[in-house]
Amino acid sequence: MIHFSKTCQPLGTLLLALAFPAWAQTYPDNNPQVVVSVYNDAGVSSNVLAHAEENATRIFGRAGVWIAWKNCLDCGPVEWPTSLVVRIVPGSARPSHEIFGMAFLSAEGTGCYTDVFYERAAKLQSAWNVSLPDTLGAVMAHEIGHLLLGSNSHTSAGIMRAHWEGQELNRMARGNLLFTEAQSDQMRMKLFAVRSTLAIAAQ
Repeated sequence: MIHFSKTCQPLGTLLLALAFPAWAQTYPDNNPQVVVSVYNDAGVSSNVLAHAEENATRIFGRAGVWIAWKNCLDCGPVEWPTSLVVRIVPGSARPSHEIFGMAFLSAEGTGCYTDVFYERAAKLQSAWNVSLPDTLGAVMAHEIGHLLLGSNSHTSAGIMRAHWEGQELNRMARGNLLFTEAQSDQMRMKLFAVRSTLAIAAQ
């Protein structure tokens, strides 16, 4: 979950979803791949969505994780942590206008599903004159990050900061709002661990 504010606010709660492990594929440089199914319930233009996905791909690429996107109406079943879902919805019933997305995690800190609130991302873009695809892509990356990093994954700096302020938006505009080195290692290790576990089970 992301808040945007000029002062810190209490963190929100991540909600519940069921999730199951799957085989972690690898791509160039032996980096693991995650398939992300995108449900465009907000009717985001294909051009904006494509560039948002490119931005999120770049952010994860800097972390050593490859993202493959599936834009669909019904992408079928998903499996944590290598097959995840981002649903772009118009808005949220939650009263706070500082929340731009929500990851749904189980009590164990695993989950396959996240929502991104398009109208709030668009208002942020308008108010701060930042690129809408950059904003939307960064929010998508943040929420996918929750699914891969688990509970309590907000940090004091970088893309997983809970409260985005002017500094974060400036870094986003420069392409420098990224995962920390520790977060990058954690995501890669988790995905490689899934592959190793299933390889042993298949013997």
